[in-house]
Amino acid sequence: MHFDFDDSIIACSSGLQRCAISIIRISGTNFLEELNSFSKLDLLKLEPKVATFSKITFKNTILDEVVLTYFKGPHSYNGEDILEISVHGNPLNVERIINLIIENTSIRSARPGEFTLRAVRNKKMSLNQAEGLDLLLNSNSIFALEQGFSILSGSLKEQFSELHSNFLYHRSSLELGFDFLDDVGEELFKKKLDESFFLLKHTIENLHSKVINLGFNLIDPEVVLLGEPNAGKSTIFNSLLGQDRSIVSPIKGTTRDFVSEHITHVGNKFKLIDTAGLRLSTDIIETEGVKRSLNLFKNAFFKILVINPFDIQSFDYKDIELNQLDLILFTHADLKNFNKAYDTWFESYRDLLAPIEPGKNGPIEPWKSGPIEPGKSGPIEPILDKSIIVDLSNERQHAIEQVLVAIANKFERVHQFDPIIIERHRQSIKSIYKQFFEYEKMYDAEQDISIIASELNIMGHCISELIGIVSADDVLHNIFDNFCIGK
Repeated sequence: MHFDFDDSIIACSSGLQRCAISIIRISGTNFLEELNSFSKLDLLKLEPKVATFSKITFKNTILDEVVLTYFKGPHSYNGEDILEISVHGNPLNVERIINLIIENTSIRSARPGEFTLRAVRNKKMSLNQAEGLDLLLNSNSIFALEQGFSILSGSLKEQFSELHSNFLYHRSSLELGFDFLDDVGEELFKKKLDESFFLLKHTIENLHSKVINLGFNLIDPEVVLLGEPNAGKSTIFNSLLGQDRSIVSPIKGTTRDFVSEHITHVGNKFKLIDTAGLRLSTDIIETEGVKRSLNLFKNAFFKILVINPFDIQSFDYKDIELNQLDLILFTHADLKNFNKAYDTWFESYRDLLAPIEPGKNGPIEPWKSGPIEPGKSGPIEPILDKSIIVDLSNERQHAIEQVLVAIANKFERVHQFDPIIIERHRQSIKSIYKQFFEYEKMYDAEQDISIIASELNIMGHCISELIGIVSADDVLHNIFDNFCIGK
């Protein structure tokens, strides 16, 4: 995508939806004079950072009463002149004003993320701060929201800056050996070099510990219900959702593709997915539905297996990594001999379920969660030692509340681990860690500091990409294509 940074641009920055006030943003240079024909005020005399009441007019007709706020570059969000027009928030009104300006001036529509791209270009914001802003705007969990803000202006930004500073410190310590070895002496040079090396190593290892193998999307987390036909998945889905969204029927195979809805619980928004029933079938459509169900389940944030212990003959659960489950829901607890069927199912799959153990009776509390040490890297494994029994025929609200508690607990566990979730950052840190490992071997064995410095420069390029000093054009476009219009 080509961006012409000499153009002035316009977009609605508050979203086109019915609301009291919407904000139209214009950015560029020397555009105020063109807008003078739409206002009875002399816009060239607008005082920066002061809200000014005005009217938008066209051909002697008043279109709207607005508030104008002018930010003079470079003291603005993106370093350019910016005019924000607060208009009445009917989408028809917003679009009418934007179209009026585009059709009668040289100002054009902004592309996705173009305001922020100009901020990066004008060094008002780093690339990783822009990614943090994107995460802040699009997060569906409190954790992702906080990490977006942390990258934008908080602790994670400071950790990235610390990495860069420690790299520069180590590189400058190494360069002492080129230019000032006779001045500082061999012993002091080696001391400074080792000190800076281990400081850099500690910083890289600390960041790498946050780049764990999540195996799921934490920006838009998914909670997936999996099980055989008529296990009770759709009933559980509707109960969690609080409405009859999925069709519930005694006919097996009613759900042949997945059904999804978003739920917000204790500040976390997640996608709840009801999947096609697992069974062997010669029906091409049903087989495809089962395939999609397994793929969704494999990559889910929270995996729930729904079991009717009286009907477990049609699917081999050995095809599923049962030890990766977050929760098992046993349904049809109202039927006679339920406890026997329940125990029989566990005995059949005990070897695959470790460390999951059957509970005793009634609606059973899910696992007890605990903190995960931040210094330990590796995947976040499910902590599950009990199941939940759901009586579908009578009151099941208590069990449903336990399911929501279990999901919230997993969010909390992930939050405590504090993983880095933006994929570009994750891959960059992995590359830096790998490159440092190679550098460390050379640092320990090589005597020629010019060869060591050459290897260090390769790692420096990776660090520069992480913090946004340099980046490829395709990375830039990929990031800003995902931004909303007006940001």
